[in-house]
Amino acid sequence: MKTLFQYLGKYRFYALSAPLMMLLEVFMDLMLPATMAQIVDTGIASHDLSLVLHLGVRMMIFSLIAFIGGSGSAILASQASTGVGADLRNDLFTKVMSLSHKNMDKLETGNLIIRLTNDVSQMEDAAMMVLRMMVRVPLFFVGSLTMSIIIGRKLAGLFVFLIPLLVLLMAVLIKKTYPLFFHLQEKMDVLNTRLRENLAGKRLVKAFVKEDFETRKFRKANEELSGVTIKANRTIMTMSPAMQLLLNGGIIAALWFGAKLIDTGALKIGALIAFINYLRQLLFSLMMFSHMIIRLSRAQASSERIQEVFAAVPDIREPETPSCPAANRGKIEFRNVTFAYNKGSDPVLRNLSFTVEPGETIAFIGATGSGKSSLMKLIPRFYNINSGEILLDGCDIRNYETNRLRRQIAMVPQKTILFSGSVRENILYHYHQTEQSGMETLMKESARMANIADFVEELPQGYNTNVNQRGVNLSGGQKQRIAIARALSKKAPVMILDDATSAVDMATEKRIRTALKEKAADTTVLIIAQRITSIMDADRIIVLEDGMISGCGTHEELLKTNSLYREIYKSQIDGEAVS
Repeated sequence: MKTLFQYLGKYRFYALSAPLMMLLEVFMDLMLPATMAQIVDTGIASHDLSLVLHLGVRMMIFSLIAFIGGSGSAILASQASTGVGADLRNDLFTKVMSLSHKNMDKLETGNLIIRLTNDVSQMEDAAMMVLRMMVRVPLFFVGSLTMSIIIGRKLAGLFVFLIPLLVLLMAVLIKKTYPLFFHLQEKMDVLNTRLRENLAGKRLVKAFVKEDFETRKFRKANEELSGVTIKANRTIMTMSPAMQLLLNGGIIAALWFGAKLIDTGALKIGALIAFINYLRQLLFSLMMFSHMIIRLSRAQASSERIQEVFAAVPDIREPETPSCPAANRGKIEFRNVTFAYNKGSDPVLRNLSFTVEPGETIAFIGATGSGKSSLMKLIPRFYNINSGEILLDGCDIRNYETNRLRRQIAMVPQKTILFSGSVRENILYHYHQTEQSGMETLMKESARMANIADFVEELPQGYNTNVNQRGVNLSGGQKQRIAIARALSKKAPVMILDDATSAVDMATEKRIRTALKEKAADTTVLIIAQRITSIMDADRIIVLEDGMISGCGTHEELLKTNSLYREIYKSQIDGEAVS
């Protein structure tokens, strides 16, 4: 629980004030049975009505002060625990955003969502419990034990039998529940992953008529989670009846032996009533302690899962002494670059070397798995290369500050991603909200170059039209063109188009290429495309085969010199001619 106490330090005032208020409540609650004993043994026994009334008013005052203390403690503890939860979520989100693609490949998205929500909620509950129950329980236990011995010393021997039994019961329970709670969180991860996959791929599921299959998978994950939850709850639920059995057994024993002591005059009735109340408070405090330990066990499991995220070390590290050119022109060099996604696995790129001059348009083509998309992920340093160098304007990208490097590169990824918000916010995503109001010309110019302006301007609210989550209210081609407009508006010296026009028709694609050549002539453009017609007019085309360069040249040169390129060309162009 080290994480919890670290975060509570920021809320020191609330964290210290809440236990003090709880101390006030406990003290007042401990005074009530003793005062009631006075009423019975002194006031009622002597028929002193004024003393009874006086002590009754005192009990009411004690109760009122206890109420103020308890309420104050709850409010202060709530302030601290809510703050801890908010800070944990913020720090976890910041940590996740700082992780590299390699880290994210290991930590699944669904898993991370559970850690940022459910696990943080467990820590928030634990903070509340630490500030209230961890003060209340020991104080109640010690106070009740002390007061019961003072009032009924001859009955105190009952504790010798009751307390060890309760401690043994709690130890067995804690040992069984902790692994169950850890397992429960793992099953929740699986369920959340199933849910996320099916919500994201609902259209695909329906298209393949696999609703029953996915329902069975979800039901299995749900039943496994329910099974673990039931097992954990069943274990916990055995505690309450067992505690009640011990509590009632202790009260019966106290009444039995207390009645004999009253007969001999060694104990008064009021003292016996007070002793039973203290016994109840003592055993109840142990019951609360057991529930607290169970909750803290669950929080401990969540804490370990949260620490796994915090402990993840991004493999993309900032250089100790960043160095980069004052002006960026967009020259890219690959020098004997070798890259593999995992240590020990086969490289996806091998000894790759080429140079892209500023303003040049270079296209990459090759069979599926030839390393085209992997190559594009290396330029913004989403992954570290195994050997070799990648230079931007003569400077190794590992010597750039990561943010500075990525500001020089605009990307349209293979999988189009749009965010909830307006079309304007998506196109001008690179800029802060305060900057966007003065960028009307840039936004519209980028939209025209991406051949999406006419469509957007015909929408009821134009550029202020909302894009639904993941852009589900737009076609694939419309989403791709908005993503291209977003990249263009960034005005970066390097632009990467990873199969960025696969969902648009050839006529629209040609208009986008023409606009890029005319209005972004100074931009270095790297293109990956499946259609050979998309790259025929590139300055150079690099053919990749099994992570190595098979050929490099213009379209005409490659048709003459490269058999793989010629094969791709014939399969596509001849296919189109036949169709």
